[in-house]
Amino acid sequence: MAAPYVTRADFDPRRPETIVVCCSDGRYRTSIAEFLSSRVSELPDIYAVPGGPAHIDAWASSFDHARVFESSLELLMASHDLRSAWLIAHEGCAFYRHRHGALASEAIRARQVTDLRRARVLLLERHPKLAVHLVYARLTGGKVTFAELAEGEGEAGDAQL
Repeated sequence: MAAPYVTRADFDPRRPETIVVCCSDGRYRTSIAEFLSSRVSELPDIYAVPGGPAHIDAWASSFDHARVFESSLELLMASHDLRSAWLIAHEGCAFYRHRHGALASEAIRARQVTDLRRARVLLLERHPKLAVHLVYARLTGGKVTFAELAEGEGEAGDAQL
């Protein structure tokens, strides 16, 4: 039997103020961790499942997925000090390719952006005090670029995606 592993980092007992909802795609894990610690929070709650933010809306995923997400969020809202949510979708997502395989890559990206915006609306209906941020991650020259989406439809920030 292997010896127990002991982390180098000390345990941080503070309650998270941020929840991050992202895809579980391991190819993006290191980049997401870097983005979170640099731009979001060193201590976020992370809800990572295939398709990530799509699970917030039953129409973008399934009623079962949406129920599990809402139940998990309610637990975290009651147990932690959540004040913000970061919803991260990414280029080349297998969840979207599986669900919308007949669509071209650009159409899938547009679907992801639409789903992110709908997820924000649903979260704010249920939790109006949350600051909700929408992010799209894509590959650029072997690196991952994280772009925050603007509030409204068709805004200039979306063109960079």
